[in-house]
Amino acid sequence: MRKMRVTAQAPLAKARSSNPDKFWNFVDNGDTAELQLFGTIESEESWWEDDCVTYRNFINELDGLGKKKAINVMIHSAGGDVFAANAIYTALKMNSAAITGTVIGICASAATIILMACNNRRIAKNGILMAHNPSISLWGSYQADDLMKLAEVTNTVKKSIVTAYMERLDKTEDEISRLMDDESWYVGQEAVDAGFCDELIEGDFQNSALLNKFIVNGIPYTFNNYLETFVPENIRKKVQDLSELSQKASGTFFNTKKIKKGNEDMEEETKTTAQDITDVQALKRAYPALCAQVAEEAVNEERDRLKAIDEIAAGIPADVLEKAKYSKPVTAADLALAQMRANNSAGAKFMDDLERDLTASGAEAIRTEPNTGYDPAEKGPEDAQKVSRLAAKLNLDKRRGRS
Repeated sequence: MRKMRVTAQAPLAKARSSNPDKFWNFVDNGDTAELQLFGTIESEESWWEDDCVTYRNFINELDGLGKKKAINVMIHSAGGDVFAANAIYTALKMNSAAITGTVIGICASAATIILMACNNRRIAKNGILMAHNPSISLWGSYQADDLMKLAEVTNTVKKSIVTAYMERLDKTEDEISRLMDDESWYVGQEAVDAGFCDELIEGDFQNSALLNKFIVNGIPYTFNNYLETFVPENIRKKVQDLSELSQKASGTFFNTKKIKKGNEDMEEETKTTAQDITDVQALKRAYPALCAQVAEEAVNEERDRLKAIDEIAAGIPADVLEKAKYSKPVTAADLALAQMRANNSAGAKFMDDLERDLTASGAEAIRTEPNTGYDPAEKGPEDAQKVSRLAAKLNLDKRRGRS
């Protein structure tokens, strides 16, 4: 028996299940309704189980809501069956309600087709949108002619997706075809800039309804696990940097719990946001953007500290500067104060030593006035007599010649 399924889906595989969950849920709010599209989009025929829910059930439930003023479509899906997505797209386009689509987690592949049916398209600041080419899953044996026909089917399906995109994106057919060929990923504002969404949602959304919606190789995944396993690293980093809480640390995609007055609410907040961080590396993984900001600020502050010390370095001993900069870091202000105190202490010691030396030398006994008993007037006759006696002796010296 041969079977074929055309899908546009981010990398995951739906496991066998005897009681699969449907990927949508309608919430009737009176004049308005909410449509939650969570998980893999299934077709009316599943190749894994015969009792799978179908898009026919979806249309019946949509019609059962009656006439609504507005329908809010909440999307968290990695895609799935293109024919089912196209059917939902058509059903929403034909509905008279104002349709608002909001990407609260991931909107990939076939799920983007449904988003294009919404009159207003919104995406969370850390939401993901991905567009790529459809693919065909085959079971059974096929001839070459069969495969060539399937290739034509795939090209036709791609054209249907391109047509849906062209109605909402300001891009040419070739531009859309190329971005699908390239498997293009967008995060938050990037999806708005590319035209897939009309506005960015800054607020956060509850994550509890989104848990365990991804089934990969029989294992249920949260959105966080899906990010870690299947989303490209550069896209995952963007999501984590834009998230209020780290996906890896919190285990959830959005954090909406706010602190309220009262100990009970505060305790609940602590339980909700507590993170198991035991080392620096875990902290960096949990808060990469914050850690990078702290590191940059620390580097700038250290540069400013060293520059300030250099500006007051004149007159400070080299060993003191070395210690102040590196071995025992201090601020320039603290260094300047310490140097002033050292200078004051050295000056006081110098004065104390000088005073002790003067006291020991007896210099204090020396006066500025002439010695007692000295009279310049009395010294005149005495000096004259000394000169006369010296001249008489010279006349008696026979060694002296006469003229």
